Amino acid sequence: MVNAIILAGSDKNKSGTPYECKALIKLNNKFMIEYVLDAVCSSRHVSRIVVVGPRKLKDLFETKYPRVEFVEEDTSIMKNAKKGIEYLNDTKKILFLTSDLPFITAEAIDHFIEESIKTGADICYPIVEKSINDEKYPQMKRTYGTVKEGTFTGGNAIIINPSIFDRCYSLAEKLVEKRKNPIAMARLIGPTLLLLFLTKKLSIQKVEKRVSKVFKVKAKAIISTYPEIGQDVDKDSDLTVAKFYLEKK
Repeated sequence: MVNAIILAGSDKNKSGTPYECKALIKLNNKFMIEYVLDAVCSSRHVSRIVVVGPRKLKDLFETKYPRVEFVEEDTSIMKNAKKGIEYLNDTKKILFLTSDLPFITAEAIDHFIEESIKTGADICYPIVEKSINDEKYPQMKRTYGTVKEGTFTGGNAIIINPSIFDRCYSLAEKLVEKRKNPIAMARLIGPTLLLLFLTKKLSIQKVEKRVSKVFKVKAKAIISTYPEIGQDVDKDSDLTVAKFYLEKK
């Protein structure tokens, strides 16, 4: 079993706009975060569930989701993650998810957890091959990076051992800021990795080894066959397409 933290913080740069808190965007008569909560609550492998976000989330959802615990947000994604970890105060591994995954399913979550636990790694990150995304959600636009094994996009989830969080905090914060830019991320991790990426000689194993060395942990990429784990909503165009796919369901 793992604990789960859903990061549902407000975007402080969009104060007063309809998208200040993406968790509260309505999609087909449900709030965005409800799709995530329904999936996480149905997972076979999740113990405690914590939502970190504005107080309004607790007011809206604590009755509907009695299993879920709510923590008041801080001012950034990483600070919210830290607050969630401190609130849990537990040694179990933690599944982090964002609140803007309207297609996410319990099956996608369970597959990621099961494959991650098998590795024994401190940090596990899901990646999805482009053809799988294109087959199921061809109209959803994603950021891709090409390595020897193929062209992949990252998921909006991660599993970590909470004991390594503090020592990884500083670099992880920088990587989160650059998460939509594979070249910038490679540059942060090391010039050799950047060169290999640009010349298309980079492999998943080399990325894992470099990340493990930089963070002084065991890191593994988990190839997911569930594109739902990476289909987040960032832009108005994403929202329009997400509504289209949800209506088809």
